[in-house]
Amino acid sequence: MSNLRERQKESRRRKILQAARKQLVANGFEATTIETIAEEAEVSAVTVYNYYGTKTGLLLALVSESDTLLLERMQELLETPSETIVDTFSAFAEVIRQHALSFLTKPVWRQVIAASIIEGDSQFGRSYAQLDRELARQLTKILEKLRDRGGLGADTNLDVLGDCLFQLQNARFLQFVSSDDMTNEAVDRYLREDMEALMAACPD
Repeated sequence: MSNLRERQKESRRRKILQAARKQLVANGFEATTIETIAEEAEVSAVTVYNYYGTKTGLLLALVSESDTLLLERMQELLETPSETIVDTFSAFAEVIRQHALSFLTKPVWRQVIAASIIEGDSQFGRSYAQLDRELARQLTKILEKLRDRGGLGADTNLDVLGDCLFQLQNARFLQFVSSDDMTNEAVDRYLREDMEALMAACPD
């Protein structure tokens, strides 16, 4: 009986998250309410509040679900990194952008980022920061593969380099989602130019 209740709870959670994602993508954060999500999920608004508390709580749950899928895609990239650091970094950043837009819209990601800053000390903010740390670690692992194949110097501090490049990617991602007119091709060009400028500034 206990297992049945757990399955029913998980099914309700799944329906609420699917409804929230559908409503947010279709109507945006401001126009979406707990009540419209509840109606879409065919549950009561009280049930949604009991599971997630607020719209920000729902955003956290959606981002967490997105994180799991994104990290799986990073594993694929880890298995087959590109030949150069520029191509490797470009591919890493593109996976993040493509996944982000396949899951939520730019306006909703703006709300996610704003919430992560405003509520930095909350569960939402801490969870979002934890995702960043995990993605930076994934980039470090990818760079390690590249180093092992001779694409980076043997003495390269991969932890520092991985974190530095991830912060650069984050800045360009923020620029990307902040403008509805910013294309994937444009931000990729900027990142490649960033990398080429950094590499040109380094002595041989």
